[in-house]
Amino acid sequence: MNDIRGSRAYLNTDRVCQELRRGGTVMLRLGNGAACLLRAAELSRVHDRDNLQALAGSAALLVLTQTRMESLGRPLGEECCSASMPAHQLDYDRLTALAIDQPSASILDDSLSIMAERRGSLADYATRLLRVAKLLPAALVARLPSRDAALHNRLGQDQQLMVINARDIDQYLESAAQSLRISARAKVPLKVAEDAEVVMFRAELGGEEHFAVIIGDVKAGDTPLVRLHSQCITGDVLGSLKCDCGDQLQGALHLMAEHGGGILIYLAQEGRDIGLLNKMRAYAFQDQGLDTVDANHALGFETDERYFKPACRILEELGISSLRLITNNPEKITQLEQNGFSVTERVPMNLPSNDHNRRYLETKRDRTGHFITED
Repeated sequence: MNDIRGSRAYLNTDRVCQELRRGGTVMLRLGNGAACLLRAAELSRVHDRDNLQALAGSAALLVLTQTRMESLGRPLGEECCSASMPAHQLDYDRLTALAIDQPSASILDDSLSIMAERRGSLADYATRLLRVAKLLPAALVARLPSRDAALHNRLGQDQQLMVINARDIDQYLESAAQSLRISARAKVPLKVAEDAEVVMFRAELGGEEHFAVIIGDVKAGDTPLVRLHSQCITGDVLGSLKCDCGDQLQGALHLMAEHGGGILIYLAQEGRDIGLLNKMRAYAFQDQGLDTVDANHALGFETDERYFKPACRILEELGISSLRLITNNPEKITQLEQNGFSVTERVPMNLPSNDHNRRYLETKRDRTGHFITED
C-alpha cells in the first residue's frame, strides 16, 4: 500500500509540475482542508492575477520565500519560511520585479502589507512545489474561501484544474529516490582508466536519470573510493573557469585510477539542484557583485537544494555500505551517515584556483563550511 501511495504521489506531483512549467494554474490542498489556486509568478502574464482572483473568489497574493525576503531587506521571523503580500497592490511590472529582479532597496518599500507565513502553510507548500518544478519559488496564490472538498473537486472538474495534496509534495523526493534501479550497464573505456563501466539508474516512477562510473574491480562489500558529483554542464562539459566542478570530476577519476578503483556517482542536480536556467540567473546576479550563496538566496532558493538520497540508493544497489569519500563538503558526509553508511575516511580534493573561481571557493570555505585549503 505504501508503494502504491508513493507512486501516486510521485506521478501526481510530476504532472502538476509540468502544468506549472507551461504556465498553468493548479489547485493545492492541505490536510486540514485549506486550499488555494496557484501559478508560477515568473510565467504570469498581465491578466493572470485578475483571472486567478475571479476563479478563486478571493484576492490574489504574491508569495516569496524567506531567503528572497532577506535579499530584499525584509527578513522574517525564525519560525517563518515565506511571506505573502496582496498582489492587487502591485502593478504587473512591480510584481515581476519582486519575484525575479536583482534585489534592490527600491523594489520593496513600507507601503506594501506583508504577512509572514509558517511552515506547513499553503504559502510554504506553494514555494516547495515550485522548487520541485525547477521554477523560481515565487507564486501567485489565491486562497479558496471554503474548506469543502466537494466544492474543491467541483471547481477542479469545471475548470479542468490539476489538484495536488501537500502530502504528495512531502513524499515526492523520497519516492523518486527509493524507486531507483539499475537500468543498463556497459564498459566505457576512459582516457584516465580503460577498465571503466557506466551503470545507468532510472527511477521506476520516471524522473531524472543518474549514473555511476565504476573504475577497476569494485565488488559489493568493498570500501571503495567514492565521489558524489552533481551535474555541472558549464564546468564538466564546457570547461568553465567560474567553478571547480570540472576539475573535481577529472581529479576524482584520476585519483580512483591511481588507487586501483572507485565509484563516481553522477547526479542530475544541476546548479545545486536549481536547474541550469536558474543557475544562469544566479550567475547574472554574481556578475553584479553577489557571491554564490547570496545569488541563490536572491532567487529565493536555499544555499543548497540538493538531496543525496538518490546517491544512497545507488550505493545500496551496488552493494556498498562502507566507503572512503572524496569530498570537501561536510554535508555529503552527514547525509550519507544519516542514511546508514559508514564513511571511514574523507579524502580531500583541493585543486588550484584561478582568477575566475577564487571568490567562489572562498565563499564555499567561509560560508558553507567546505574543507578547502589555500592554494
